[in-house]
Amino acid sequence: MIVPKSSDLLHLGTCASRRLRWVHADVCDSARALGLSHLCGPAAGLVLAEALGGVALLGSELTEADESLSLRMRVSGPVEGVLVETARDGGLRGYPHMKVLNELDDQEEVVTAPALGDRAEVQVIRSVPGRIVSYASLEVRPATVAATIERYYADSLQRQVFVALSATTYEGYIDLARALLIECPKDGHRREYDRLRRRADDGSLLEALEAAPGVSALFEELGLRDVRMEMPRPLRFACRCSAARAETTLSALSPEEFEEMAAAGRPAEIHCHMCGKSYTVPAARLAALRAARGSAGHEERGSEC
Repeated sequence: MIVPKSSDLLHLGTCASRRLRWVHADVCDSARALGLSHLCGPAAGLVLAEALGGVALLGSELTEADESLSLRMRVSGPVEGVLVETARDGGLRGYPHMKVLNELDDQEEVVTAPALGDRAEVQVIRSVPGRIVSYASLEVRPATVAATIERYYADSLQRQVFVALSATTYEGYIDLARALLIECPKDGHRREYDRLRRRADDGSLLEALEAAPGVSALFEELGLRDVRMEMPRPLRFACRCSAARAETTLSALSPEEFEEMAAAGRPAEIHCHMCGKSYTVPAARLAALRAARGSAGHEERGSEC
């Protein structure tokens, strides 16, 4: 699949006079590309888009160059769950457990709440290659991505935030996917934080998030004119899978399973769950791997003698 250049961005900053911190993520291009790659219906595509927005917000906490963060939600609703991941370099990937939800996809207005249900078991894992940096396990009710992010900050980071997420579709494709997090530090202006939270609760903040042509315009609409922004970080749909990595998954097969596959004389198809891409291992390559396995096994038996 050809993926056009992404215009997705992660913005971080503060409201100086009110001492509030904020994070804004636009993940529309990434959500659209992943939804197409996984052949998601409208409902599952929206769930994936919201989850990508949420994990992009969490990605603002990553500090090490090769660090990544994964958000796993197992939910009581028919989508069953979603797994998304972000890397420090802005790479986003993930998938919903169920890709097509016929009873929800045919609705005139498709929303995520019925797909997610009322309960979620959540894991948030920060890691670098070979090491887990932190792990959090939560139970969240209702099973929304926004509630999950807020709960993670409150329970695991001991910080107070609220989150607004918006994902919309047009003719079955993701049209918009944005996320906003507002944090009130210990010295933050609590009255101003509560004012913004009320706007989130009454829906007007969500309307501004959807309609604003940019971050500056959003904060103008919210009445925040002393906003300071860091240099934006690019976000994009990116998976770490490759033909070589796909081939290594064959090592997880039992000797009997691998022997049966190689002996069939047909190519093997290996599917990446995180991005939807498929890789083909030619029959000749399977035969070579089979021979290498046999040689290695013979040498091992010889050394035991």
